Amino acid sequence: MEGMKRIPDGSVDLIITSPPYFLKKDYEKDWTWDKFDTLMKNVFLQVERILKPSGYFVINFGDNGFGRDNLKTECMSTYPMSHYYWNIKGNLELQATRIWRKQFAKIPFDGQAKNAPRNLFDYEHIWSFRKKDGIGKEKVRDIKLSCRGVLGEDWTSKAGLNIHCASFPIELPTWGITVYSDENDIVLDPFIGSGTTAIACINTNRNFIGFELDKQYYDIANERARKALLKRRRAND
Repeated sequence: MEGMKRIPDGSVDLIITSPPYFLKKDYEKDWTWDKFDTLMKNVFLQVERILKPSGYFVINFGDNGFGRDNLKTECMSTYPMSHYYWNIKGNLELQATRIWRKQFAKIPFDGQAKNAPRNLFDYEHIWSFRKKDGIGKEKVRDIKLSCRGVLGEDWTSKAGLNIHCASFPIELPTWGITVYSDENDIVLDPFIGSGTTAIACINTNRNFIGFELDKQYYDIANERARKALLKRRRAND
C-alpha cells in the first residue's frame, strides 16, 4: 500500500490484477478476514485515486474462498467484489463482467461436489470497472476481443503455477491490456506476483508498475522482466 500511495493522482491508464482470494495460500495463511477486508478496501481507494478519469480497473478473482462465514454466502463474487462494498467513494462504475474458462485447472471432485449439487471451480471472474469522467463516452480498441463474454477457451499457455501458486496465463493480462489501453500507456498491477502482467506489458509496448511483498516472487518478477526487455531489444535491433 505504501508504494501505491506514492503514485500521483490520476496518472495511471489501466490497472489490471488478480488479488489474493483469501484461500489461505502460503502468502496469506496467517491472515484474518479483517486483514484481507481492510487490504482490499485500501486497494480500491488507491485505485480510485490514481486511475485517470475514464481509465479502467480489471480484476480477476475466483468464487472459492474462506470468507463464507463472514459473507454469509457460498460465492464471493456476490458481495465483496461488488462496487457497492469496496468501492467506498463510488467513483468506479462496473463496466463489464466476464468469465475466464480455465483450461489448465486441475479440478478434483472434492467433498463439496460429492455431498451437494454444487459446481466445481473450473472458472473465474474478470470484472472491469471504469473511473467516472463526467462524460461516459468509451473507446473501443478491439471489438472482437472486447465483445466476448467467455474468455480463455483458446488460451494455450500454462498459468505458470510452477513459479507462483496463484498465477494466471499471460493471455489474461494481454487481453485486458489490448482491450483497455494504448501503446505507451502506464499499466499498474498492485499484486504483480511473478511478473506476468509486466511481461504482457513489455510484449505489447506498454509501461508498467508493479508491487510485490514477497521477496522470492519480487526477484522472479524482476528477472522475468529483465529477460523480456532484453528479448524485445534484440528483436528491434
